Amino acid sequence: MTPSRVVCVDDEPAFAELTATQLERHGDVTATGFTDPDDALPALDDADCVVSDYDMPGMTGLAFLEAVRDAHPDLPFVLFTGKGSEAVASEAISKGVTEYLQKSTDASQYEVLANRVLNAIDRYHAERQLDRERTLVDRIVEMTPVAIVVHDQDGDVEVANRRARDLLRMPTESLHVRTYGSSDWTLHSEAGDSLGADELPVARVIASGEEVRAERYVIEVADERQEIVLNAEPLVGADGTVERVVVVFATGEEIDTYAD
Repeated sequence: MTPSRVVCVDDEPAFAELTATQLERHGDVTATGFTDPDDALPALDDADCVVSDYDMPGMTGLAFLEAVRDAHPDLPFVLFTGKGSEAVASEAISKGVTEYLQKSTDASQYEVLANRVLNAIDRYHAERQLDRERTLVDRIVEMTPVAIVVHDQDGDVEVANRRARDLLRMPTESLHVRTYGSSDWTLHSEAGDSLGADELPVARVIASGEEVRAERYVIEVADERQEIVLNAEPLVGADGTVERVVVVFATGEEIDTYAD
C-alpha cells in the first residue's frame, strides 16, 4: 500500500524538515517540507494532508488555510503552531481547519501530531470512498430503466430518476414541491377507480411500515392513463419510524417481467 503523502509548511527550514522527518518516523507517510506556502500549493494535488505553521511572513497559516480550502475543500489541514490563542483557534475552526495543535517542548508532541495526521487521513480516505460509492449508486439509480421515486416521511419527493421524471412529466426543478397526494399525476386502482388519500401506497407504507409488492394501478398523467406495477419499500430509522419510502414502478411491456 502506498504511504500517505503529507505536505509540511514552516518558514523555518529546520522546523519544516523536522516535522516532516518526525511524521515519517511515527507513521506510514512520506512527508515533504516547504518554507513558502506558495511553493507548497502545487504539491497539494497529490497530498493526503497538510501540516502548517501559523506565524509565517507573507502568508499566515490561516491565509494558507483559505488558499488550500479554495482549491481542495476537503483536504485535511492541521495547524501546528507555536503561537496559540483562543482567537487563532476559533478563526481556524471557522475557516475549516481539521486539527489545531500547539507546539511545545514535550518530546511526545510529534507522536501526538502524527496520530492527529493519521486519523485525519483515515477519515479523509473513508469519506472519499463513501462519496465514490454514493456517486456510483446515484448513477445506477439515474440510469436504471424502471422508474424510481424516493419520498420523505411526509410524502414529499426527494429523488426521482430519469425514467420517473419522464413518465410523470416532472421537471427536476419541481421535485421537492411534489408529494404522493398533490402532484400532476393521480393514481387509480387497477379497475380505474379513484383512491382515497389513505389508500395510496406511499401513505400506507408510511402509516404501517410494511412494504408493498407488485401491486397494480393505473396512473394518470396529463389526461393519459397507463397501467403500472408498483413496489414500495420503507426505510426505517433507529427509532423504528419510517424515514423514507422508495417506490419503484414499471409500465407497459415492462410490467410482466417486473411483476414476477
